[in-house]
Amino acid sequence: MAAAFVADVRRDLERAALRGEDLPPRLRIVHMRPGHATPEYRTLAVPVPDACGGASPEVLSRAIARYAALDPPACLFLVLDAVRQEGEARVPILIAEARDRWGTRLYLIQTFRLGADCIEWGDAASCGWRDPADDELILDAAFALPVPAPVPDAAQGPRMRA
Repeated sequence: MAAAFVADVRRDLERAALRGEDLPPRLRIVHMRPGHATPEYRTLAVPVPDACGGASPEVLSRAIARYAALDPPACLFLVLDAVRQEGEARVPILIAEARDRWGTRLYLIQTFRLGADCIEWGDAASCGWRDPADDELILDAAFALPVPAPVPDAAQGPRMRA
């Protein structure tokens, strides 16, 4: 599902680039509904205000986590284009992340170059989809378990708040 989503976003990015437009990050939310033979999914364009163009990934991560908390998904897929600094050159890259509630975490980074009438895709860095190991993904916050409130000891009775 993640690979198909990335292919869709690549086509959207190509069309947007040819028109000289930016493509907002795309988020696909997948729910597994009891009694349904196929997953239910929806795709959203995550709005990024002009002033947040170079903002930290934590801003995007928190926004996705707040949205996912409303109806916890089985899986999330995120695709966005960014710019990576390599020496003096700024290289456009496509970043994709896939995360599910069972702990599967993958990412993909692929370079591209804007041609006169198309996008020329480079090889996916690090041999395609990779396990991020201990590195944090933007989607991780959407699956972080909330810290439960402390339960008062029954022997002490209920606690009063001041």
